[in-house]
Amino acid sequence: MLTLVNFGSNELAGMVILIAVLWLALILIALYHITRNNQVSFVVKVLWFIIIISAPFIGSIIYLIWGKNKEF
Repeated sequence: MLTLVNFGSNELAGMVILIAVLWLALILIALYHITRNNQVSFVVKVLWFIIIISAPFIGSIIYLIWGKNKEF
C-alpha cells in the first residue's frame, strides 16, 4: 500500500534549507580542494572551476570522485 507523507510548511522549508546547505558545502569543498591542489597546473584548475561553476552538482561530484587524485 502506498502512503503519502504530508509535510507541513516548516518541515518542507527545513528540508529545502538542509539540502541547499549541503549542496553549497559540496561545491565549496570541491573549489577549495582545487585551489589547494599543487599537483595540477593553473590551466587544469581553471578548467575544473569552469566545469564546477557551469554544472555545480555534477561537476563537484565528478571532481571529488575522479579529478582530485589525478595528476595531469
